[in-house]
Amino acid sequence: MASKKSAVANPQLASKIGIWAKKHNLIEDAYISRLIPSVEKGADLDYWSGYDATEMMPYPEIKSGLRENSLSERLITFRNIMVFVPVAFTWAGISQATTAFSSYSESNPNKIVNFFDFWENGYGVLSKFWTLSNIARIDFLLLTLVIIASIAIAYLQQTSKVRRNAEKAEIDQERLHLALDINEFTFKFKALTPVILNQSISAAIRDLRASTSSVGKLMKSSEKSAAELAKGSAIRQQLGSIQKLIEKFQK
Repeated sequence: MASKKSAVANPQLASKIGIWAKKHNLIEDAYISRLIPSVEKGADLDYWSGYDATEMMPYPEIKSGLRENSLSERLITFRNIMVFVPVAFTWAGISQATTAFSSYSESNPNKIVNFFDFWENGYGVLSKFWTLSNIARIDFLLLTLVIIASIAIAYLQQTSKVRRNAEKAEIDQERLHLALDINEFTFKFKALTPVILNQSISAAIRDLRASTSSVGKLMKSSEKSAAELAKGSAIRQQLGSIQKLIEKFQK
């Protein structure tokens, strides 16, 4: 970095940069940590004028919505597991029912019983927990839990998205305003190059044209007012002549 020192310093801008960097935990960033002392002391500003702050400034981390994202990820894992629980539970019930039915049939060879009827009633062999109606009831509760989890996941993800987008918009605007302040301050210390000279001349020409246009409009307005005033004077003269002629006839 050049060792040239500038007599111009901007401690207010340096403080503003430091507050922004501390707020977003970016005080150790290479660009920020070197820019602040230079702006505060007015040193090497010609060097920093060669950098565009809108490109060099770091992007703060977006922290909104992290809790919602974490919770939704856990719910996704839970839902993915729970999707298979009703299937596994139903097959376990079928296994229990078939085993009990087989045992009942061996013990009562002369009795003809429908399997689904046996599964529902148990006939004193199958536990009530594994009966068909109870399994259906439990499957319904498990599937309802999966549906609730899916709704909660969608809500959390949408909430996280809205909050993150809002924070991102706020951070981007804050970063852009600060970057433009930096560019505006360092621009005057840019080394004079043909490009910068052309830009300055173009800006001066635009300002001159705008001023000339304003003066031209003012002159036209003044001429119009003068013409109207002159026209008014002629009318008054004519009225005066008519009045004198009337007085003459009256005499």
